[in-house]
Amino acid sequence: MTTGENDDGRLRLLPVRPRPKPGESTDSYVRRLARANHLKPSYLRGYLVGPPDCGRGKRPRADRLAAVTGRRQDALERALSDLVRQKRTEPDRPKRRFTRSADKPALFAAIRKDAQAEQLPVSHLAKRHHVSHATVRQALKSPTPPPRKKRPPIVGPAKERVGPTIDAILDEYATIHAGQLPTVREVWEKLLDDHDATVSYGTVHRYMSSHLLKNPDTLITHTELTTGNYLPAAQQTFHAAVFKQYRALLTAVRREPTRHGLDGTFTTTTAFVLGLDAGSNWNMLAGFQEWLVVRRGAGHDLTWPILVRHLAPGGWVHPLTQQADTAAVTTLHRLLGEFFDAREQSDGLARIFRDYQSWLTTQAWYQFETAEPDQIS
Repeated sequence: MTTGENDDGRLRLLPVRPRPKPGESTDSYVRRLARANHLKPSYLRGYLVGPPDCGRGKRPRADRLAAVTGRRQDALERALSDLVRQKRTEPDRPKRRFTRSADKPALFAAIRKDAQAEQLPVSHLAKRHHVSHATVRQALKSPTPPPRKKRPPIVGPAKERVGPTIDAILDEYATIHAGQLPTVREVWEKLLDDHDATVSYGTVHRYMSSHLLKNPDTLITHTELTTGNYLPAAQQTFHAAVFKQYRALLTAVRREPTRHGLDGTFTTTTAFVLGLDAGSNWNMLAGFQEWLVVRRGAGHDLTWPILVRHLAPGGWVHPLTQQADTAAVTTLHRLLGEFFDAREQSDGLARIFRDYQSWLTTQAWYQFETAEPDQIS
């Protein structure tokens, strides 16, 4: 190994030791150091962290970095802006006080009582009860506290920067490994090695812990379908963000099928889509066959791959020629996009089944005639 330890415990010098740039981040310098010595940045970073952590998102140690580069530790600390963690200074202003929702009715009652008994102004009431002027005005306006406003989720700049890259890594890994997902460390190392991303291990961990593909519980699962209850089950809402994931993956498959292990034919593309549907507990394509039947105006007894081939330019062609196969694949991707648009509506799935039911009632074979009473023996 290029970067080993001597028998006496001292670290060996790296063969190539570029100079750090003033104000450069530690991650940037470690990447340049690793590339210069033909090492993976994640490996060198783990080596600089040292045991027992060995790279699980910890900060590289300044003494180990100085040992492998042959430079003085104080010089590296001056050159690399984040090599040494700076202590946070406590703010001078007092911390803001928060009132729990359960305590607000009593607080509003006390404010209203003081206002009626002593005729105190808003400023005095706010100072006495340690609340803002707006809270006092709310209490004087109504004894019932307004509901607490829901704050939007906080998305840090690091998540915005590496989120799409992590999504692409998860999609690619799941496609190659039959739906399995990589560990946080594998994703973090891939970001460092292949994408030169400066991101902490904790940021990747938090992003993946709440990811839809990482947590299948966020997907809506079907109840057991029996005769007559498919409509209530189909009215369940499928998360819009899940469709975003499937759209991105299907777009990547359409552009580069060979990268996902496909040959680009209609057969392999159909098998891939069926696999995605199975991985979502058959939620992804719920209503697709009914939607295609209404679109074509026939074919209630056909499966959706057959309906797609009927809707392709030129209609049904068997056996598939190369031109017809290409047209069928293009039609499949187009119809899936339009179907997802319909599904993403607030009542999209229920509307699809209502349209299908309306179409059924217009079919002559769907009408059942009731026998006359005298015809029954």
